[in-house]
Amino acid sequence: MELFWNIGISALVIALGVHLVLRWAASCGAPLKRFSAPVHPLAGTGGPVSRRAEGQIFAFALGVRLAVFCLALLLGILLGEVETRSPLELWERWDAWHYVRLVELGYDGYIENGQHLFLVFFPLYVWVVRLVKLVVGNTLLSGLLVSWLCYAGGCVYLYKLAALDYGPSVARRTVLYLSIFPYAFFFGGVMTEGLFLLTTCAALWHIRNHRWLSAGIWGALAALTRMHGLLLIGVMGAELCQAEQVFTPGGRTVGARVWAVIRRAPALLLPAVGTLAYLLLNFWVDGDPFAFTVHQEHWSQGFLWISQTLKYLVQNALSYPDAVIRWELWVPEVLLLPLFFALLWWAARRCRSSYTLYAYVTLVLDYSLSWLLSAGRYLSCASPFFLFAALLTEGKPRVTVAVSGGMLVCFVLLLWRFLAGGQIM
Repeated sequence: MELFWNIGISALVIALGVHLVLRWAASCGAPLKRFSAPVHPLAGTGGPVSRRAEGQIFAFALGVRLAVFCLALLLGILLGEVETRSPLELWERWDAWHYVRLVELGYDGYIENGQHLFLVFFPLYVWVVRLVKLVVGNTLLSGLLVSWLCYAGGCVYLYKLAALDYGPSVARRTVLYLSIFPYAFFFGGVMTEGLFLLTTCAALWHIRNHRWLSAGIWGALAALTRMHGLLLIGVMGAELCQAEQVFTPGGRTVGARVWAVIRRAPALLLPAVGTLAYLLLNFWVDGDPFAFTVHQEHWSQGFLWISQTLKYLVQNALSYPDAVIRWELWVPEVLLLPLFFALLWWAARRCRSSYTLYAYVTLVLDYSLSWLLSAGRYLSCASPFFLFAALLTEGKPRVTVAVSGGMLVCFVLLLWRFLAGGQIM
């Protein structure tokens, strides 16, 4: 039975991946008519965004963060949490606790069981918060401010990215869906979500505009925030190959097309610089550039193929001894995968290949962990999916209201359980 399960799930995942790669090859000029257009009807109807619109989105995003902060305070009062915690301390939960200690003690000074176990946390967010703390003074407040401002900046870039190809209506709905995604409250906490959103969306926008050096720099910052930042190398390569039509028969010589890609390799590989800096941090602190791989064992983290991950998620969703944990942790993680997979399948022949390939690899990697506890939080940063959802609901006001309402209800429920100490992490 297990063999059939692994084969079935793997076949679906691989089939979608092959389809996306072939469609990308067709978009790069390969003679694969079956995998070329159609594209979404709105593709090419957008354009640049004004400074005024950028400012409005930035203000909206900050307003969302303030509203969520006030909602959390209200829920904290109802739960009795503010009797023992300040409004800022409501957000010092799960990984936030470790980020606060890393800011205050540094990677050298924050030790548990005689080990630097927290080298598994990437450093850019820690370093930025430490800089802000020099001005603000309070670690928690500094962390929240960094997250809020980065989230707002990320929303601006995501709006510009969506508007460039599909117009302001789709762009507004993209930002809306991102903001009310049930796990989006993590963008306002002392965690890396806001910073990773900013760095990846900025990189994607520069990639889309073929500004390779700027994209590479943002990609390096993303790779200093999370390992997934390295994926931007592939996104840049996919977009560059499409721009250069590297598989188009005739016209320029093969050498000329290949050289057009190779000469931009230094910019495309810049995200690896961010990862290299992280490895150097590991070496500086622990004497081993790959020390984080050893410390991951403490957190029960490692690579596990998606079909095997899904197997234990389903088992836990059906039979985990604690029913509360079952419903607040395992059931959502099981439900999110087919929802995101189906959305990507729909977008496969309608959206830009660099977006769909990035979304695919992100989804597969997010669900290929040996002990997955934060799938919803990870997926909140998978920005192309919110663009796909906005396109899917274009011209469907009732569906938009239903989807938005459902996400808002789940948002409040999950925030409530997070503040109550539930397994929302």
